[in-house]
Amino acid sequence: MSRRNKHIAIVEDDDNIRELLAENLRHSGYQVSAYFTAEQFERKRDLGYNMLLLDIMLPGKSGIALLKEMQENDLQIPVILLTASEHEAHINAAFDSGAIDYIIKPFNLKHLLQKIENLFLQFKAPGTGENKSDYLIGAGRFEPELSLVVRESKEHKLTPAEVQTLQYFIQNPNRIISRQELQAGLGDENSNMSSRNLDNYILKFRKLFENNPKDPVLFVTIPRKGYALKR
Repeated sequence: MSRRNKHIAIVEDDDNIRELLAENLRHSGYQVSAYFTAEQFERKRDLGYNMLLLDIMLPGKSGIALLKEMQENDLQIPVILLTASEHEAHINAAFDSGAIDYIIKPFNLKHLLQKIENLFLQFKAPGTGENKSDYLIGAGRFEPELSLVVRESKEHKLTPAEVQTLQYFIQNPNRIISRQELQAGLGDENSNMSSRNLDNYILKFRKLFENNPKDPVLFVTIPRKGYALKR
């Protein structure tokens, strides 16, 4: 899908930020609809958006409340939250409510535009590989039955622990996963998993699946909390 066929909605009550985003996204070739409140967006939410840039603090209904309602109504649009807060509760709420990313204000506009493009390049649904048991994730295809990832026609073998870890992230997308949770979720065989083990797994997953491993948009780090797979 070309950029001109991608429709991005913006919900932001700061006039300067909203107009700056809309102008630059249109200049980059996207279709854009911009709204001041969540309620305005809801009245136009059937326009076939491909992504939503959503402020958290809005007059009237908050961005988090809107996200939760979208989840309840099974309205599946990739959402990037825009927030002036680095508070952990807001970050946790963002992932719990289904956001695939969040941007702290003030943000680097060029970085945000590149992140949007990377997400469009990598946002693929699981379970759409060559076989029903395969998973397309970003630039790679995970084949759990063969314990490997295929990227650019090259096969990369995974260890049993890496396969189990990757499957756990796939089964628990869009939320923070700590080492302690992985230990409990994967059972006795991985009870001795160290933080370094998990860090190394994530680095490998980024090399296999991310379009730009140095600027990950799929396997992301949540400081002092763990990691999340954004889908």
